[in-house]
Amino acid sequence: MRSISAALAPIVISFGLSIPETLLHGQGDGNFTDEMLEELLFGKGLVETVEKKASQWSKTLNLSFGGGHGKNPLQSPGPNVQEGGFATASIDAFLLRMGKNGSVFYLYLFGEGSRYQDIPALDLTGIALAQAEYSLRSPTTGNLRGIRLRHTYYDMVFDDPYNPKTGYPIQSNKSEIRPFVSFPIGDGLTGGLEVSAARDAYASDPELYNYREKEFRSIVKWKGDKDASVNFSMYSRWKEYDERQGSKNDGTSIDSETRTVGTGISGTRNFGKGDDWEVNLSTYFNKTTDNANGHYDYESLNGSLKVSREIGPWTLSASANASNSEYDVRPATSGELFQRNGLSAEFEADRKINEKWNLFAKWKKERDDSNDPSYEYEATMFSAGIKWSN
Repeated sequence: MRSISAALAPIVISFGLSIPETLLHGQGDGNFTDEMLEELLFGKGLVETVEKKASQWSKTLNLSFGGGHGKNPLQSPGPNVQEGGFATASIDAFLLRMGKNGSVFYLYLFGEGSRYQDIPALDLTGIALAQAEYSLRSPTTGNLRGIRLRHTYYDMVFDDPYNPKTGYPIQSNKSEIRPFVSFPIGDGLTGGLEVSAARDAYASDPELYNYREKEFRSIVKWKGDKDASVNFSMYSRWKEYDERQGSKNDGTSIDSETRTVGTGISGTRNFGKGDDWEVNLSTYFNKTTDNANGHYDYESLNGSLKVSREIGPWTLSASANASNSEYDVRPATSGELFQRNGLSAEFEADRKINEKWNLFAKWKKERDDSNDPSYEYEATMFSAGIKWSN
């Protein structure tokens, strides 16, 4: 069985090849970016819906049902690749209240589940996310302060050659609290500071993977006219594991801790007649070190590009994502330093039927190359279905 710690390090791994890409391609360190959640929460369609409603409370509900065929959803590196048809369903709900004196409250809930009938290990898998935020803006200075609460539940299964029927299940619950402030610093420029505390608990091997997390983040956002924006962030993150032990070079045992420092930049640009083209580009760099002998020291670089276009009732989108992780001292089976390279591409077409109903079709392919053969895999997925929004 592949090392789960390495599998989780760049969690750009597809979840049953069905979870929305917005939630998957984070910073390359298992954390969703604020920019990704803002796109998910405040996308153009939702903004238009909110603007049409006159009440203080704005509510949006989305449902999706579909199915398709996946090849190697367990990301098996060996010859025993499994494939089969699957069914999937998702729901997300958004509740927003614009209060007096510049206050805003929202609650966002998302859940998705998948079932592969012919793959016992993927009988039922899913992910769920809940996020609530309250913020207050000063009418005189424009300063914003608030607090964000988030909980994420994963139920994923990875390849396990010793237990092909069950695979290696990963279930985790991560809870976060994030106070933040933001303030104008120039024409179209906004600065921000954010701290967070989190707890991640795993059902499988909790003595190895349970940890507490602290983070400090600084953000600069630029917004030009209505069709251009850029976000830049720098962050430092500390993880303290509950029971996992590290070993120093002299053999001394020590409680395992890691620190990640990183930076990222993302931008969005709309253009064309009626802003019917949209381009999203982002890249993130992370450097992780541990307090022991460097087994968990690695650098990662992640980049993504997404292009979408609206043509009448159609919305067409294409995206590409690439990642590279290089470990400082950890050896691969070949004796070289361990290295992984990931690449994925996705195409999706949505056809609007009326104000509430859409049809969709999606194709995705991803691969992971490594100098350790037990980490190499290729996987493809095709799915189609129907969406309902209100």
